[in-house]
Amino acid sequence: MSPARPTRDRCASCGGPLNNNYYTLLDRPERYCARCIATRPRCATCGAPLGAAHWSLHDGRLQCANCHATAVYDPAVARGLFDETVTGVVAQLGLTLNVGVAFRLVDAPTLEGIRASGGNVPPAGYNTLGLYQRQGYIRAIYMLYGLPRLGFRTTVAHEYAHAWQGERCPLLRDEMLREGHAEWVAYYHLRWLGCGKAADRMLTSQHPYRPALDQVLELERRVGVAGVHAYLMQAE
Repeated sequence: MSPARPTRDRCASCGGPLNNNYYTLLDRPERYCARCIATRPRCATCGAPLGAAHWSLHDGRLQCANCHATAVYDPAVARGLFDETVTGVVAQLGLTLNVGVAFRLVDAPTLEGIRASGGNVPPAGYNTLGLYQRQGYIRAIYMLYGLPRLGFRTTVAHEYAHAWQGERCPLLRDEMLREGHAEWVAYYHLRWLGCGKAADRMLTSQHPYRPALDQVLELERRVGVAGVHAYLMQAE
């Protein structure tokens, strides 16, 4: 987020005139005044300062109008998108499972409880949007409800990669390689969907897993897609 030039437009949050510098979010056209940037509550998904038109979800999250417009709340819709994403990842990258993975759509406290029960500690600044976890015979991907569709599919692709890792390379302990591969799968799924701009943003974002993605992309440049999979299955 950065200040930009003066404008006569109005703040997308409060509607007031932008007489001085305004602020924008990355790859978003909306403009915000300094006061709203400093004082307004933020959308739990995109971080935009909230205006009058926003939604309060039952688990306490606040959602802006833009994110709400494509948010996935219906379990049946979520299941369909999950299946489409998995089918796409398998078709593009060949990441098949011998044992299937269940799907659950959950709220934020439930997802946090599942994450904590598995001893999974995310990096600083990372919001948990989805989680793959194996407990005994149960293998499941848990997804946060209310995510915009594209973010939902990107997260499903990431977590499905972890499910594949758990089955095909269970001895893999290198965290950078595990998370880099999962981000790499999500990156290629965005490409498969035709969302090139969203994929390109992954290459320049400040996400804590960005360096891991860079590492796997470099590995791919050396050994190819099939070589990446072979490398992971040999790594410990």
